[in-house]
Amino acid sequence: MNETHQYRCVVIDDESHAVELLSDYIESVPQLQLAGTYQDPVRALMDFHGDIMYDFIFLDIDMPRISGIELAKTLRSHAAFLIFTTAHSKYALEAFDVQADHFLLKPISFNKFLAAVKCVFKRQSGSHPAIPQQTDEGFFIKSDKKSRLIRVRTGEIIAVEGLKNYVIIHTASHKHITYLTMKEVEEALSPSNGFIRVHRSFIIAKKSVEQIEGSTITLVNNLEVPIGDTYRQQFLQYVTGNVLISGRLGSAGN
Repeated sequence: MNETHQYRCVVIDDESHAVELLSDYIESVPQLQLAGTYQDPVRALMDFHGDIMYDFIFLDIDMPRISGIELAKTLRSHAAFLIFTTAHSKYALEAFDVQADHFLLKPISFNKFLAAVKCVFKRQSGSHPAIPQQTDEGFFIKSDKKSRLIRVRTGEIIAVEGLKNYVIIHTASHKHITYLTMKEVEEALSPSNGFIRVHRSFIIAKKSVEQIEGSTITLVNNLEVPIGDTYRQQFLQYVTGNVLISGRLGSAGN
């Protein structure tokens, strides 16, 4: 994020408390500048004309008279970045159909807000994470069925397994296959300290390790994971730091 340039932001949401919250968040980030707010989407539609441009539009979806999706079709050309803010995950696919840069689910914490802004700037600078950064609620992935998004909660992930151009996300009850790279998933999970890469094809949840024997890790779902040479030292450092060893010296006969 450019430290000297201020990015002009506008908030459009029919709920006053949502406008106030996002306004406070924007004003808390030195690089962002609140340029305007609207509770009436029709008024926003009328005011956006000609060469009026913003850096960010934070746009609610479920609003009276005109939805945020419909409004975005007109307003998208007036902003460098569009971030939807909504309480309804069902709109996610429609949001990206109108070229949204991010999709924030309410309630929106400051950490979630800041992560979304940073994610947008990462994409702009050439780093393209295909999924949002990890939040308390996890993230959504595209399923093998058209127009379906599936929430994957970070705390339920046991392991992520690379499979050519896809990954398998193992949880206690499901295996989700989605079109992502291991690097993209690793970046999404990086804010959490609960995961570790142990092989070029495996990221595992530390809490899911059940047994380690030689170069094989057995997880709670009985999945056996090999330890790759590249990641062996990092994993052994983690294990060594968590091994419980008696501090008593000498043998039992002393």
